[in-house]
Amino acid sequence: MPLALPDHWPGWFGNGLFQFPEAGLEGKIVRAVLGQPYPGEAAVTFIWTAIPYRMEWRYGLASHKVIALDVGHVCQNLYLACEAIDAGICAIAAYDQEAVDRMLRIDGEEEFTIYLAPVGKR
Repeated sequence: MPLALPDHWPGWFGNGLFQFPEAGLEGKIVRAVLGQPYPGEAAVTFIWTAIPYRMEWRYGLASHKVIALDVGHVCQNLYLACEAIDAGICAIAAYDQEAVDRMLRIDGEEEFTIYLAPVGKR
């Protein structure tokens, strides 16, 4: 069972997408991304996390490189999808690691945030 997405969470869709049921989330996420306003204004913000153990058994020392490549490819495809529907997107790699991990209720060691991308109107 993934650390951040237990089945009993309200809003858990069972496919890696879930909604946060807490008030004031816009302000919390803006503070966590060091004041960048986009996630607080976006229709949706995608936040990717990694559980390195799931890759290390197969890729060994190269696993961290593979994780970074994979999330980059996923985000690139999100950029392409946004372009197709004339939506705006801004990938974010500058954030307070501990604040975002805490917001997602993940431990920051076995699982941690690696990338964010708010999506909304241009």
